[in-house]
Parts: sequence; C-alpha cells; structure tokens
Amino acid sequence: MAESSLDILVVGGGITGCGIALDAASRGFSVALAERDDFAAGTSGRSSRMVHGGVRYLPQGDLAMVHEALRERAVILGLAPHLARPTPMYFPAASAAARLPWRVGLTVYDALAAGRNIRRHRTAPPEEVRRAIPGLDREVPAVVYHECRTDDARLTLEVARTAHLLGALVANHAEVVALNGNDRVSGGRVRDGMTGETFDVRARLVVNAAGVWADRVQALATDAPRKLRPSKGVHVVFRPGAVLTRVAVVLPSMSHDGRFVFLVPWEGRVYAGTTDSDYEGDLEDPPVTEEDLDYVVAAVATTFPSVGRTDVVASWAGLRPLLGGATGTTADLSRRHAVYESPPGLLTITGGKLTTYRAMAEDVVNRAGVILGRRVPCRTATIPLGLHTELGGAFASAQTAATSLGLPSGAGRRMVERFGDDWTEAIRLIRDDPSLGERAVDGLPVLKVELELARTRDMALTDDDVVVRRTRISTMDAKAAATLSG
Repeated sequence: MAESSLDILVVGGGITGCGIALDAASRGFSVALAERDDFAAGTSGRSSRMVHGGVRYLPQGDLAMVHEALRERAVILGLAPHLARPTPMYFPAASAAARLPWRVGLTVYDALAAGRNIRRHRTAPPEEVRRAIPGLDREVPAVVYHECRTDDARLTLEVARTAHLLGALVANHAEVVALNGNDRVSGGRVRDGMTGETFDVRARLVVNAAGVWADRVQALATDAPRKLRPSKGVHVVFRPGAVLTRVAVVLPSMSHDGRFVFLVPWEGRVYAGTTDSDYEGDLEDPPVTEEDLDYVVAAVATTFPSVGRTDVVASWAGLRPLLGGATGTTADLSRRHAVYESPPGLLTITGGKLTTYRAMAEDVVNRAGVILGRRVPCRTATIPLGLHTELGGAFASAQTAATSLGLPSGAGRRMVERFGDDWTEAIRLIRDDPSLGERAVDGLPVLKVELELARTRDMALTDDDVVVRRTRISTMDAKAAATLSG
C-alpha cells in the first residue's frame, strides 16, 4: 500500500468496507483496505447471522427497504450458495387472530419478492409443527416463511478474499491512525498492528466504512463529524439439547415492546436474539448484561419452559451503526444507509445492514467514480464469492472424498460450507496429515484442518482471529475458546 499511489483507500474491514473494496477493484480502480482489528471483528461478525428479506420493516411501512433486502438476499444466495442457506422460520400461534397479522404481512412480503422468493409463506398444521419443534410446549399451527442463515464473519472474509483476487490490497490488524492532506484528504497513515511500524498510504479518495467507529475516523479530518446512535443487539447460545427444535422459531419478547426473538439451530446448538437498545459504552467490547440475558431467556422460556440461564454456554453483543439525530427507540430507527463527503476527499458511509452490503458498496463506488472522474458500471452482482461450481455437486464430491478418509459424518459438506472451492485443499491437507481430520475440541464439529486453513488461507493472525471469527468456537463453547486462546 505504501509503495503505491491509489485511487481509493478504504478504512474498515467489515462487510461494507470489504464490499466496497471488491466493487472498486472489479471496476478497475486501484484500491487498498485497512482494518485496525480483524475482518468482521465488529458489527459484521456479531449479527444475527441471517441474510433476510427485511420482514420486520413491513410494520414500519418501509416497503422500499424490504424490496431492496429481498433483491439483495437473492443476489447473495446466487453468489454464495454455500454461505447463504435457506432456513424455514416458524411462528407458532394457537389463534387465527394471532396469525392473521403475519399472514397479511407475509402476503405483501411474497409479492415484493417478485419471483426472487425462496418459498411462499404457508400455515403448517400442529402435527408438522410438533415434528419440526419437538420441544414446543403445546400443539399449535404455525405460520412458516423462509430466510437464509449465514456465517456473517465468513461471508465478510470471502468478500475480502474475492476483492484481493481482483487486485485489491487488503490488510487486517492495520489501523489508520491519521488522515493526510490539508484542504483535501489525500490518504492516511497506517500502523501495522503486529509490528508497530507506520506507513503513509497515498490515495485520491478515502472511504470511511468503519461502522460504529465512523465518527472517530471522520474526526481525524474534521472538528464536526456526524453523530451515530449505536444500538446494541445481544444473542445467547444454548447448550446442545436445551432447546429442541429442528427449525428456526420466531417468539414474541416478554417485554411487551413489540419485538420478536429468533431461535436458530446452529452447529448442534441453538442461538437466540436479539435485543435492540441504545448504547453509550465502550465500542470495542460491548457487554452482555444480566438484563440482556434475562430478556432473551425469558422469551425462550415461555415456549420452552425447561430452558433457563444455566443452559447458556456462550453469548455475543454487537452494535448497529444507526444514523443519529432521531428520537424514540433504536428499534424505530431506519436501517437505511447514508453516504456523504465531508471534508473533501473523505467519503463516509453509515447505517445499513448485512444483507444489503453489496447495494451499499455500489452506491459508494458510484459516488467515488463521480469524484474521481471515472464512471464504470457495477459488476458485483455476477462475481461469485468463493464457490464457482454447482453446490450439490460440490457437496457430493466432498463427502465422497471425506468418507474415503474416514472423516466424521458431514465433514465433506462442512468443508464446502466453510471453504467453497477450497474444500479440495482441506481434503488434501488431511490426506497428507491425517491428524488434521481430528476434532479440534471434543464435542465440537470443528476439525483441526480448519485451524490450519484459518492461518494459511483466511488471513488469521491472532488466536482470537481463529477461535472467534474463523471457526466460531467462541460462540459454540466459551470455555473451550478460552482454553485454545491460551
């Protein structure tokens, strides 16, 4: 980066920053990205892990937001089918009156999908619901619709890797500590977090995609940065067997705030969330408070009465970078994004959501093209993210190879879901060293080869990079993660 004169320097390695780097590189701009911690270390690795169509925005009447989310969900499903997996969502309700608002809203939802829907919503009879949710405390029908489950950190990483393959220079653990220039921002000073060395990076335009830290980055160049209003979202993970469900479940919160808690099966466990509350504390590591835990567990316990706080094995908290200046609760704030140039040479993007990252990046690079005097059409709707073959064929080939090596059931499918085309590299490494086919931690599905590829393929530089974001061990079992991190 320091040896080049760039068109664009992107600050922030979340899903938006990585998406901007990919979009810019694919249009022929010279671009670098600097992330002070790790890719997806902030909000992008602490979300609900859903690529969703925005059904929660229907009651707010934000049909444009729903339409955009549905469109982008379909795009992501096409670009990364190994990372965005369709998931049925069940809303159990005994009375027709309770189901009616969902049926009405989802009818609009299906219409807005306009041929891009995964499946149309329907009502499941009580006997089907009992099979899908064995732990349900009552025999009731349910409204069923579909969303996509993902690993948000891995999706972010694959966007970063694809940007790199197209020529972008990307670096994690590289903090922009100053913005250079006088009347116009013309690059930044970057500190290597592993060595402490600093470098000046020249760029015609700097893009601030630092998420909840965007105010801090903008403050490097102006005394009057715009103010964000962070909103905290908390998720908790329950031990295997605590919540008996084969499908995602939508439950009303017990706080009478009109919100819902989502239960999602994942890696032999179930996680639940999320909260939505104003936050004014430390941006680096927002805490999961007793109140947060009570909010989520109470919602789950109403339908699964045997579940309690002792069943929680891990949790995470993330901060939404919502646009400030509004009154009312954070749940009522728009998830739309905003792009503005202030001061000259510094383009900042705030707001938005995981599902619409590609559209946000397109908006930013369109603006950058105008500023830089080079308008090139966006190409990212057709650039695959880590998988270039048909998903079913990849699953079949990988499972055959995994079985021949005596690996655990489902290991081949897991390698495709984690590494896309590079499942072949995972299998090769295990063939050369059979110990890499063993489990990294007893009782968890993570194989030792994943720890190896986290470093060699996925740019992990620290233990936290590996256990928190590359393998997710920290949110499967917090105690096991602490052991691996030393």
